[in-house]
Amino acid sequence: MNLLALYEQPENVHFLHSRYFVEGCITGACACPEIPLPDTWLPWTIKQHEQVQDNEQADYIFSQLFTYFKQVLGAMKDQQLTLPSYALYNTPENSKALAQYCSGLMLAHQSTEREWAHAWKNMQTQAPSEAPKLSKDLQHCLLVFSTFADPTLAIQQAHARGEKQLEDKLPLIAQSLSSTLKQYVSMSGKLAAYLPNQFETFVQADPKKV
Repeated sequence: MNLLALYEQPENVHFLHSRYFVEGCITGACACPEIPLPDTWLPWTIKQHEQVQDNEQADYIFSQLFTYFKQVLGAMKDQQLTLPSYALYNTPENSKALAQYCSGLMLAHQSTEREWAHAWKNMQTQAPSEAPKLSKDLQHCLLVFSTFADPTLAIQQAHARGEKQLEDKLPLIAQSLSSTLKQYVSMSGKLAAYLPNQFETFVQADPKKV
């Protein structure tokens, strides 16, 4: 489950952000408690609008992106979503791919903060006792994602706070990325439960039924 085939065609590479960034964007879109429509998340994936050759290419790109969106959404629904195999922090090449993936994920989260806030407000109204733990867990997830989106900046900021050990700890922290992603998705599901009609939205977006 990835967009590799789409990026094997050079004409598509010029039109889109990197594969890793786009896969992170789409994962973040799928993880929003209120699942956004394609006209919301598609612009996040586009790098150069004028680079598309014709409607046929545009339709193909959209089809591939939407198929991936449905696959990710289905994996989340089935609790089978895993971190991409390239999302590692062990070589410069992998670290760059991981940074792009986390950057895409963070862009999606920042772009859907209003939807997260709406779900959060509903949760606080219906189950206020859940708020402290969910708040702590969400802050942890976003801190981890933002750290690996730009490790250099994270290290600089840690040094400014007098924390000198972050750089040495990053490989160990990276080992928790998979569980952090699962925790993030789980939190989204919990918040979605406090919203009306979200179950129907998940069913309609199920790749087995679209």
